[in-house]
Amino acid sequence: MARSKVFIADLEDNSVVESTFLLAVKSIRETRSGDPYLSMTLQDRTGTIEVRAWDNALVLDKRAEVDDFVAIRGRVSSYRDNLQITLNDLERVDDAGVDLADYMPHSRWSADLLFEELRELIDTSIESAEVRRFLNALLGDENFATRYKQAPAAVTNHHNFLGGLLEHTLSMARLGLQMARHYQTYYPGLVDSDLVVAGVVLHDMGKIEELSYRRSFDYTTEGRLVGHIARGAEIVGQVAGALQPPVDAELVTHLKHLVLSHHGRLEYGSPVTPRTAEAMILHFLDLIDSRMNMCWNACEPLMTGDAQAGGWSDYRRALEGFMFVAPPPTGGRWEHEGRVSRDASRGPGLVPGAPASPSDGLNGGASQADSESGRSSESRARRAEDNNLSLFGE
Repeated sequence: MARSKVFIADLEDNSVVESTFLLAVKSIRETRSGDPYLSMTLQDRTGTIEVRAWDNALVLDKRAEVDDFVAIRGRVSSYRDNLQITLNDLERVDDAGVDLADYMPHSRWSADLLFEELRELIDTSIESAEVRRFLNALLGDENFATRYKQAPAAVTNHHNFLGGLLEHTLSMARLGLQMARHYQTYYPGLVDSDLVVAGVVLHDMGKIEELSYRRSFDYTTEGRLVGHIARGAEIVGQVAGALQPPVDAELVTHLKHLVLSHHGRLEYGSPVTPRTAEAMILHFLDLIDSRMNMCWNACEPLMTGDAQAGGWSDYRRALEGFMFVAPPPTGGRWEHEGRVSRDASRGPGLVPGAPASPSDGLNGGASQADSESGRSSESRARRAEDNNLSLFGE
């Protein structure tokens, strides 16, 4: 069987496919007449596709297990506006001949650089030495940092790729800092921007243990029995308990509340609802950033440089419908000078009109903590080697 790689995004209706994929999900099911068939989900870095084997289901089922790499032969067809594969043959592929980068979806940006950006934001924007001490202790733990960089933000729906948790967190932190500073001015004394940023960093950190992401994405036993919210609150207590001198007890309570309330409602999994202004902001930041990633996932295939591009996305259950993308403007009141083209938004390089550094327009320059840490200059030097990170700006 052919071992060449054809990516899921490049599959076409009514074509024969022979390629290698990662086996993410499989099960034996029954047709209405009681005959067994094999149901699988295959994945690579461009997405997932459903596969069905109607013949020899039990034989094919024994040839590979979930998280194996497999070579398959089948025919691509369209079913309910989605492509799927009818499987003819399958065999397991040895890991030694596989490039993992081809099979696991990952952030468009380097996880190391995203992490440095987050550390720099903390160093330059957190005014409280106590909050900064807590966050630096957390992110300075090598084991935690490694997993924090790798973890997806979810199994499905949003930021469900390696580095997704970190990308989601940095995006929220940048937006949250701007929002907190706005309301600090608008309603003096109401919002502590340090707590908003801290809540963003902490809110989903329990997902490093809730989710498994060595190959396919799934929930761990601890994830199913405990969940990331409760585990996140436990981590807050563990980090605080290990620091000397002890972390202020009132601060620890606020940090735990931010983690425990960030889903917003009891029926959404939060054991408590937001009861501080910072917790309220955190909840809506989480909703905004997750939904915008869902919108991107739905709309990005329709966003090209073609002036005629646009239209309706496929149905997205998480968004409860279809998403519309208008074609790029060709003149008139919708067009304005400085508009970023869709081609520019997809390729490497600086976004027209954005700060030269993705942090410059937000953090307001270097602070004493910035110079003390030494991370700022190193991070900027590393960003210069990867201008694509500048797309991850305001």
